[in-house]
Amino acid sequence: MIPQNQKPHYKFNPGRLNGPWSFRQGLLVLLSFIAIFVFLSWGHMFWIKNTVGFEAYLGDGPRLPPHLLITNQLVKAATLLGVIWLVAIRMFNLNWRSVGLKAFHPKWALIAILFAVIGASASLILAKLMVAFIPDWSGFSASRYAWGDGSLLQMLALMFLTIILTPIAEEIFFRGFLFQWMATHRPIWLAVFISSIMFGVSHIIPPQVIIAIFMSFFILFLYLKSGSVWPCIICHVTNNALGVVLGMMSVASQLPTWLTPPG
Repeated sequence: MIPQNQKPHYKFNPGRLNGPWSFRQGLLVLLSFIAIFVFLSWGHMFWIKNTVGFEAYLGDGPRLPPHLLITNQLVKAATLLGVIWLVAIRMFNLNWRSVGLKAFHPKWALIAILFAVIGASASLILAKLMVAFIPDWSGFSASRYAWGDGSLLQMLALMFLTIILTPIAEEIFFRGFLFQWMATHRPIWLAVFISSIMFGVSHIIPPQVIIAIFMSFFILFLYLKSGSVWPCIICHVTNNALGVVLGMMSVASQLPTWLTPPG
């Protein structure tokens, strides 16, 4: 295991990183997350089946109520951070720097925001193209966020989870741990591909899966070049904030057609 005071080697090259987990240790962290997440996701889907139904979840029906969305995001974020803290950090006597929470040059914050804007724009274009070529795709593209359907407290909670907590949890796990661990034991290009696929699949809904994989390449570039997960978080937070604003304005019919998400 790499000592805590040894600085990981972050360079954008086809080689490998020097991470703090052995292959078996990292596999234990990953399997712990998968087991807990699958169990909790099964429970969540069972809840959806017996309340609003899968049609609503897949976009062919009423929007999901805020309490289901809040529970879904809270469970995912808690699972990600819980596994990282308990298994990846505490079990191996590490600290939060080991998952990339380190200082970085301020320029990467600006670049992260730029990437988020580019990514959000490209995602909107991609979604519109998919609906244009495959009209039935509009059901998948419909927003799951019932902005305005709940109380003010529910809306604030949903915004906090969507814009702040979920991006932090996902970046720490998928970039700070998963990618770093994979790139320690396999070539960086392979770690980029596999971790991006896993990040996308964790979003379940097809359009979100595709967009998440697409955004992952931008975010991993930030991680590799800055050596910190904070620019990744900034990019993710900005991207989600843009999505929330567009979603709220779309529900209120306050957007021009070319900016309105499909669905």
